[in-house]
Amino acid sequence: MLNLNSTSIALKSLRITASQELASEDASGQTSNTNTAETGTKAKMLTVSGLLPFKQGELLANLFTMAEATEGGARVIYRVSNQTATALGVKQVRFSSKIEAVEQETTRQWAVSFTLAEYRSVPQKVEERTPDATANVQGGDSGVQYANINQHLTENFAALRTV
Repeated sequence: MLNLNSTSIALKSLRITASQELASEDASGQTSNTNTAETGTKAKMLTVSGLLPFKQGELLANLFTMAEATEGGARVIYRVSNQTATALGVKQVRFSSKIEAVEQETTRQWAVSFTLAEYRSVPQKVEERTPDATANVQGGDSGVQYANINQHLTENFAALRTV
């Protein structure tokens, strides 16, 4: 069973596939080294598929309306209720990628599939709470400050002349 907000998505032979991208980039340069740089944990994706009889066309239309709904210029966020989503800690989702309904003439139904992307994932919340790291200044800080460059040059040349 799958519910988005309080709407039940009653697909026959409902199948939900969960996935998550663990992003990384090649850090080996021009060598054959296998080093990678971790670039973050992306949101979980729930790919939903199932069958919907032709006589339930209004349910198909409602599903497409939910997929294209926007609020404030962004896709609507839905509270999700499903065993797979609960097991993975996914609480909120929005439609992502594409939604499709393929006619199955011999069985008089649509094969419906769509993707739901996790909204405000745990890695995203952790990243938002982590303070930005301060950048290191190349060359470090000597702690010496001069009022003007002329004073600095004069003192250095005087020291060199006496050596």
